Amino acid sequence: MKRAARIFVGGLMLSLSLSAADVAGLWTGQVAGRGGEKQDISFQFKANKDKLSGKMFGDEFDVPVQDLQVSGDRITFYVTTTNYYDGRQQKFVFSGTITGKEMQLTRERVDAGADDDDAKKKNGKQTFALKRLT
Repeated sequence: MKRAARIFVGGLMLSLSLSAADVAGLWTGQVAGRGGEKQDISFQFKANKDKLSGKMFGDEFDVPVQDLQVSGDRITFYVTTTNYYDGRQQKFVFSGTITGKEMQLTRERVDAGADDDDAKKKNGKQTFALKRLT
């Protein structure tokens, strides 16, 4: 029984590291910004043993990716940005799929001060594609 548990845990750790390897690298694309203008956005994901980490880069910022999870071809994470002018923080939740060298993501802005789940989703969803550079 103990041997079966060890094999299961080993297989689980291997699958996590393989999933992490699929996302590791530099991913870049464009999202619609204010007034519909396209803005460059990039993510760098790293895999270190069974731990995933990442960073989001924009035109004027870079912020850490939080709660990064990859399961099969699905990816989820969020970032918290801080407004340069007034210090307000904003949370963005990302989810999507990875297919080879392309990632389809949906970004959803969340209002932390809202009372219910529907009010928390302020701007609806925005979908965009990223391409793997490395």
